[in-house]
Amino acid sequence: MSTTKYESMKIPILKKSEYPTWKVKMLMYLEAMDPDYLDRIRDGPYIPTRIIERTETVPKHYVVKAKSEWTPEEKAHVLRDAKIKNILHSSLDDVMSNRVIACKSAKEIWDTLETQCQGSESVKKNKRALLIQEYEQFDARPDESLTDLYDRFLTLLNNLSLVGKEYVSEDSNTKFLRALPEE
Repeated sequence: MSTTKYESMKIPILKKSEYPTWKVKMLMYLEAMDPDYLDRIRDGPYIPTRIIERTETVPKHYVVKAKSEWTPEEKAHVLRDAKIKNILHSSLDDVMSNRVIACKSAKEIWDTLETQCQGSESVKKNKRALLIQEYEQFDARPDESLTDLYDRFLTLLNNLSLVGKEYVSEDSNTKFLRALPEE
């Protein structure tokens, strides 16, 4: 069995405290493996269906196909969800894996990890507000080197970006320059 260059890539391992970074890396990993994987994360598993035509008493509707009716293409689409579930479980330690072991789809695992690591929507909003406040009050610390100050500022900008708040480069550059100590 041959392996592609993507199959030999290292799966990002989740550390709960580093979830936002893991999420970005995992999305890139999944997209590199197969761009359709992102659809399964966003939309849920592919479920083969067939149309039941309208009759006088029943409107036209869809029903789930029996496994024996699946086409080879449908089997490949269904298999994608199983592959993603395997990748996600491979990226987790035993504690996190136990939290999602009962999940039936890759989307369910993804959503559960998001909630476990990031919290509910209200927690995310609070975190975003705290990061914005930290940005607005950003200033150099006593005895902090220029490199340390810049690294801390860049980390703050990255964390803001991960929660959907981005600043124009000109504004963030000005903010950083104003944070520099006078000397």
